[in-house]
Amino acid sequence: MLNMLHGLKDIHTVISNYRKVGGVAEATIIRLTSGESYQNPVFMNIDMSKGQYVSLCFIDENGTNIIAHIDQIAVIKGLEHKLICQLNNNYVKQFLVNETLQYLEKLCEINNGFITPTFKKETFKLVRDISVKELKKRNFDLPFQIEDNLIQLNERMFA
Repeated sequence: MLNMLHGLKDIHTVISNYRKVGGVAEATIIRLTSGESYQNPVFMNIDMSKGQYVSLCFIDENGTNIIAHIDQIAVIKGLEHKLICQLNNNYVKQFLVNETLQYLEKLCEINNGFITPTFKKETFKLVRDISVKELKKRNFDLPFQIEDNLIQLNERMFA
């Protein structure tokens, strides 16, 4: 994916396939019918009931967790699928980077001494999502070498 999203179904696809495709859905702005506007919301959950979208959960730039009924949403502008390292919402970016690094640390611990193709593939996907620069900044060592230019941002992925 990693491109423009076109609606609630696309947001649901990104959230549902997080482990497969990585990244998250972020918008430039979301405005509710009450007039409240939120900058750079990152969508964390979408609830369905009987095949209908009911509510949408997002986190704004201040770290406020907001759940809105679908009928309360007036406008969503600039909706995109982005890697974690590409997010404009710094609060969610730091939260997801920390969460991903914890997962990566456990993954490396479990696979200690066994570098299988599946382990490498999962590791590459996680590193691609948070960036090699972030690994170096936090002095995170992997059990194998990853080159900066090995992680491609323009790779097409299918859900």
